[in-house]
Amino acid sequence: MTLTLFALLSLALGLLALAGPRLVRWSSPLLMRAPRLASGLLLGALAVWSTAAVVLSVALAGLPSGPRLLAGSAADVCQRCLAAASPFSAAPVELPVPMAALLLLPLVGTVLMGAAAARGLLRRARSIRAVLAEVRTSAVRTVLAGHRVLLVPDPTPLAFALPRRRGGIVVSHGLLDSLGADELSAVLEHEAAHLSQHHHALLAVLEAMVGPLRVIPLFDAVATTVPHLLEIAADDASRHRSGTPALASALLILGGSGAPGASTAPAAAPGALLHMTGSAGLGTDRIGHLVSPAAARSALVPVMTLSALLAALLGVAAAVIAPYAVLLWNGCPLPL
Repeated sequence: MTLTLFALLSLALGLLALAGPRLVRWSSPLLMRAPRLASGLLLGALAVWSTAAVVLSVALAGLPSGPRLLAGSAADVCQRCLAAASPFSAAPVELPVPMAALLLLPLVGTVLMGAAAARGLLRRARSIRAVLAEVRTSAVRTVLAGHRVLLVPDPTPLAFALPRRRGGIVVSHGLLDSLGADELSAVLEHEAAHLSQHHHALLAVLEAMVGPLRVIPLFDAVATTVPHLLEIAADDASRHRSGTPALASALLILGGSGAPGASTAPAAAPGALLHMTGSAGLGTDRIGHLVSPAAARSALVPVMTLSALLAALLGVAAAVIAPYAVLLWNGCPLPL
């Protein structure tokens, strides 16, 4: 494998990072037909991109030669081992940076990303506990339309879902006053779907994967799209049980003037609580999807393009990492 091919692979990573948002947007009509599967695939896309970026940077560390941190023959052995494992058949490039530093960069980046993910998850957990503590100050546990809920004495129409072990479904008296029986059932089925389909866990994984990488357009697009897809997945579960008219009517009522938006729910970290008019928004495509789903044929080419790029990156990442895995398994004997 030559440096030219390495440059092409780097270009593919860059193109996917920059053009990924358009591919995701153009794929929306098809992604919305299977929102749960689409959410998993988009999370997988981030994992593939991140893995490919790391393994290619590790492989690049085998190309240069520079100042040695180890003395004598030990340094020669390490250099030969990395050169033998590297899939890039090119002459060493002299750099003023020690080879060990290039090897440590992906490791340090991974550690920092892990620390950022852990910090985000801890912040999310504290936010959920704070919301639950606020709700419990006035809420009573009851059963509505077959669902166990926490009922709060708030005149604002409000319904959201905390993780099941952190309270579950929360509704307000204002919601009961605003909706009919069928509409209330549709809202409760929507929130129950968030719990049964483990949407909070998926959003926690998303937050951990994105973190500071949201500056990359592909990561930002996925971070925006997945919550919307999870709302559509909950809509699908609700309308299958309560009917499309009841759900659409509830969405219109909750999205009307004076109905709650993200600002009326308790303050929480993104994704900590899920509600029908929350961060995913209503949007014309969401209500339109309920009434008349968009034709998916126009999204076939973008979906296939995105899938082909990801498959290529995954294959290359596996091919690049395999020699290093063998090297770690067998080791390189140091001369005595």
